[in-house]
Amino acid sequence: MSGRKSRSSALLSWNGCLWPPSGLDKPMTKLVKEIRGILLRKEGQGTLKAYMVRGTVGTFALKVVNTVLAFGTSLLLARLLGAEEYGVYAYAISWASLLSVPAVMGLNTLLVREVAKYKALEDWGSLRGILRWSDRVVLLTSIGIAAVFSLIVWFLRGKFSPEVRTALWIAMGLVPLLSFLLLRQGGLQGLGYVVEAQVPQLFLLPATFLVLTVGVYFAFGLSGALAVGLRLIAGLVAVIAALLLLRKYLPEPVTDVPSLYHRRGWVRSTFPFLLIGAAGIINQRIPVIISGHILEVESAGVLNIAIGVAAFVDFLALAIYMPLTPTVSHLITVNDKERLQTLITKSARLAATGSLLTMVSLIALARPIVFLFGAAFATAKVPLIILSSGYCFSNMLGFPMTVLSMSGHEAVGAKAVLIMAFVNFVLAMGLVPLWGLEGGSVAIVASWVTMKLLLAYWARKKTGIDSTIIGWRE
Repeated sequence: MSGRKSRSSALLSWNGCLWPPSGLDKPMTKLVKEIRGILLRKEGQGTLKAYMVRGTVGTFALKVVNTVLAFGTSLLLARLLGAEEYGVYAYAISWASLLSVPAVMGLNTLLVREVAKYKALEDWGSLRGILRWSDRVVLLTSIGIAAVFSLIVWFLRGKFSPEVRTALWIAMGLVPLLSFLLLRQGGLQGLGYVVEAQVPQLFLLPATFLVLTVGVYFAFGLSGALAVGLRLIAGLVAVIAALLLLRKYLPEPVTDVPSLYHRRGWVRSTFPFLLIGAAGIINQRIPVIISGHILEVESAGVLNIAIGVAAFVDFLALAIYMPLTPTVSHLITVNDKERLQTLITKSARLAATGSLLTMVSLIALARPIVFLFGAAFATAKVPLIILSSGYCFSNMLGFPMTVLSMSGHEAVGAKAVLIMAFVNFVLAMGLVPLWGLEGGSVAIVASWVTMKLLLAYWARKKTGIDSTIIGWRE
């Protein structure tokens, strides 16, 4: 018990610097030196602290690169394609992203938990079993969902222009690829290779797509459907790389034992994780699809640009999330509620501060930012302001989903996601015809904040932890 206590204290002392009071310059300087020493492999090797530091810094670096690539690619495509053709691309990719969520069935998140558990227990048969079982399940679901959607597009072909129809059919090839990419990422994370797990999705896929886009444009020209095809090729490259990484880091005993299957337990855990993992995509993509369907198709591209730029508001919060999740799990395991509340509060305050600064910058520069994409995207200004403000407010509510899911209340989190999806759909269907893109933006923000408020309330009720920046203690 004392060993657990000391590990908890050491872990918290590192995380406790997330929100240091004024006057603690010396501890902050010491922290920076300690992190630098760990990154240079001069100290702290093999410790949980070193693992978290490298994982956090590596993830942050990957997210910076991914954000630059995504922003640059969106800017380039908007310039090369124009509003209408970019709208075709964004509409088709939105459907592929949305359909990959039910296709993977939450098994990527389940893999993180189960693979880590089986590795710790050296239960190599079960580890091999869940990898093989998840592959088979996702292969069937992803191909089935893509095939059914393709048939629906065929039967409704009169409602789509030839360009949109072609782009949607090509995008269905992305559904199995994106699903398997998530599976491989979950397996690698479970094995402990957090940074390596994210390289195919955050770096290789967008970098390959950018190179292909530039090359094809200068060689043959570019259209919305062709851009979707290039995204398909980039996705295939990323999946192959993820497969090779998993094979490289898979423990040798796994290949020498028969597979063991615990299907009933695995199936029972998938649905809550499916909904939790789908929250962000559902929240953003439903209004994009509805906007593209009710308004002109280029509206989907304009709203997609606003969403992409507003995502900068969440950048610091996402960086904090990666080390925060295992830390919360650790503190819950050792029943250190006092330190858990301190960590959650300081994390929420840091995330909120970063979000506020980013929001102010985006609002002040909204007009020149959207004009970077071209005059046709000028209408993205107001949606960008609405989304940035909403995301900033939601970050003041902290990380309630992390508290709930790490404390065994993932079913409550799934319930909040269902409510969010319903509110999102109803508001989007009602507000997009009335207010256009501004209505879609309000639907995204209102439904997301509703979910976060419910999660914060239930986190307080179920665990006694206040996830907000207030940090109220019992």
